[in-house]
Amino acid sequence: MPRFDTVIKNGKVVTASDITDCWIGIRDEKIHSLSSQFDEEDLVGAKIIDAEGAYVMPGGIDGHVHLCQDLKTGPHGLGGECADNFETGSLSALCGGTTTILTFATQTRSPSDRSLLGVVERYNARAEETGSYVDYGFHIIIVRDDEDVLESEMPRLKDEWGVTSCKVFMTYESQRLKDRELLDVMVAARKNGITTMVHAENGDMIEWLTDKLESKGMFAPYYHALSRPPLVEGEATNRAIAMSELVQNPILFVHVGSTLGMDNVRKAQTQGLPIYAETCPQYLNLTWDDLRKFHSPTCFENSKMICSPPPPPDSSDRGSLYVGLHNGTFTIFSSDHCPFRYDSPTGKPSGLLEHPDSMKDESFPIPTNQKEAHDCDKHGLADLTKRKDGAFRFIPNGIPGVETRLPLLYTGGLLEGKITAQKFVELTSTNPAKLYGLYPRKGTIQPGSDADLVIWHPEDKFTPFQLTNSQLHHNVDYTPYEGQTISNWPRYVFVRGSLSYWEGNVLGKVRDGKYLKRGTSALSKGLPGKKDARKVASWLYD
Repeated sequence: MPRFDTVIKNGKVVTASDITDCWIGIRDEKIHSLSSQFDEEDLVGAKIIDAEGAYVMPGGIDGHVHLCQDLKTGPHGLGGECADNFETGSLSALCGGTTTILTFATQTRSPSDRSLLGVVERYNARAEETGSYVDYGFHIIIVRDDEDVLESEMPRLKDEWGVTSCKVFMTYESQRLKDRELLDVMVAARKNGITTMVHAENGDMIEWLTDKLESKGMFAPYYHALSRPPLVEGEATNRAIAMSELVQNPILFVHVGSTLGMDNVRKAQTQGLPIYAETCPQYLNLTWDDLRKFHSPTCFENSKMICSPPPPPDSSDRGSLYVGLHNGTFTIFSSDHCPFRYDSPTGKPSGLLEHPDSMKDESFPIPTNQKEAHDCDKHGLADLTKRKDGAFRFIPNGIPGVETRLPLLYTGGLLEGKITAQKFVELTSTNPAKLYGLYPRKGTIQPGSDADLVIWHPEDKFTPFQLTNSQLHHNVDYTPYEGQTISNWPRYVFVRGSLSYWEGNVLGKVRDGKYLKRGTSALSKGLPGKKDARKVASWLYD
């Protein structure tokens, strides 16, 4: 019997702490051995992969991916149907070097969604319908404050499903919780060892600014950025930190896009509070100017670039955000892949179809169900998007990026010397594994860990290229990073020891991915010792 199924030789093996020239032996889906070199008899019967001196890293873990979600909140219920299901989204992840994705089972305010367990069960059925190319797990989005459900079902989410993270919103009318409701969820999460993720934007400020912009006739996609200046994130992060400290609940701020938000996080961390943060490629590669890059500032095609929070006003924040990646203010680097098509009435064009003034005297039929939406006149819709501005308040917020996450950070961060190779691994794999209860099964290269691996191209053998959407594998008809220079791309990708991607060729199968029941976070819960009663309600847990 061969000692190994696969051997990777001549690699620079990178973990969050070290870079080592060594060989990797893989057997039964696991990393079996690491050595400076194996003997000839060790290689008998094994597949040999020569890394040619290139970096070998743990497979990417993307902790923020939206698939199979319907976020239809406009008057006609059109906007917000995610373009990617588990098949297309996981394929895109695989081809960009990501071997584990964490997606969102989303509760709504509907009475039928009162049960969190029911939400997860129905979402799991969507995943099982198609299967996944990579391993996957779920977060739960909580939009209701039902005390009995939180008390009875949070423990079962953890024990039965391994769902050990929940997400709450401070904005979006259909999803946000009031401060007292946020506190209820935080306390329930703390009692059950469930990580709380927070979308921190001040919803009241956004709604007020949106109303004022519209009163001045400012409806076009670009004005989305003006409705969400960095201050709305700065205020919300500060408020959420105060709530976290009050109830001693660790929190992770998702998609922090401003130095205001980042500075609040850093200040809390220096005080010993268990506050963590995530940032994403859009905040390092895009600015407000990208929301007016197509044809004219008011062109509806600029809706392709709408996400929340929006990217920074200009590139001046970029250096500070990279410092935040370097010094540990940001714990993880995720994609916030939130895919909406530009040629579908349930995608970006719902910002036109849901806007009465844009549709006045128009003959284009507004779809009333999913079948009508999928069968709509694409040419008529394209004509409409060329003639009308729409209204940014109705445009689904989100951009695709699960496939480009690692290459963009490799190009703009690692190769530019803004982060080290070890920091790259920490942000994109090791820390997500630790934060979300997957370490050391995932997120590192050591005996016993899953053989999820990415081998990059040797730097001197890769020709940089300009990115185009046609090169990607998501089910979206654009990429916000069109034309950006990419200076390396994953060459080989292994999922649990199986070579699933090789130089542009997909070798894996759609049901190779497995569902992951996760444990609790391995990251700090905060400093021990007596708490200051002026800030902390420690009596809550007596």
